[in-house]
This record gives sequence, C-alpha cells and structure tokens, in this order.
Amino acid sequence: MQNPIVNRPTLSDRVATVYQEMFSALPVINGQLVYPQMPMTQLSYFSQQAITRHYLVQLQFKAATNVAPTTVVGHLQQDAFGHLILKQTNQVTTIVTLELLRSIQRR
Repeated sequence: MQNPIVNRPTLSDRVATVYQEMFSALPVINGQLVYPQMPMTQLSYFSQQAITRHYLVQLQFKAATNVAPTTVVGHLQQDAFGHLILKQTNQVTTIVTLELLRSIQRR
C-alpha cells in the first residue's frame, strides 16, 4: 500500500500539465509552455530593463522543432565587455546571447 501523501506532488504536476495543455493558447512540448519568439528589439529592451532594475527574469532559449526549449530563472548582469551573464545561484552562472533567446519574462 502506498502513502497517498508521497504521490501528491506527482499528481499535482500531472494535473497542472494537463490543464496547461487543454486551456493554454500557447503550445506545450513535454509539459512545458513554448512562448512565442520575441523580436530582437524587444529582447534587447527587456534585457536592459532587467539589468538596470535588477529583475528576476525567466529566459527561454530557442530549441529545435518538437523539442522542449530550455527555461532558466535568474538575474541578468552585464560585464565590462557587454556580455550578458545570468546568475542563477551563487554556483551557477550562464553567459547569454540575445540571438539564442526566445523570450524574456519578469518573474
């Protein structure tokens, strides 16, 4: 006999995924929403806002067709050479280029 409390997170994840697939106007691949491609000017503007205002942002990277895109959350920073750096935790840092991004959202 299984403990029903242990299975609740799994069940709630499944319910959330099915709900997104049924009622979302956005496509869903492997349980992940795929946001529309933002124009380069909008990506640039949003990234500069995130840097100057120290927003916590969610970045979604471009991916191949029928493959769930990678989504990461963190704070954007810019180094002296103009490279975008996403700080996820104290240990995880990612160098980001706007050409590889699909969307930026404030969290």
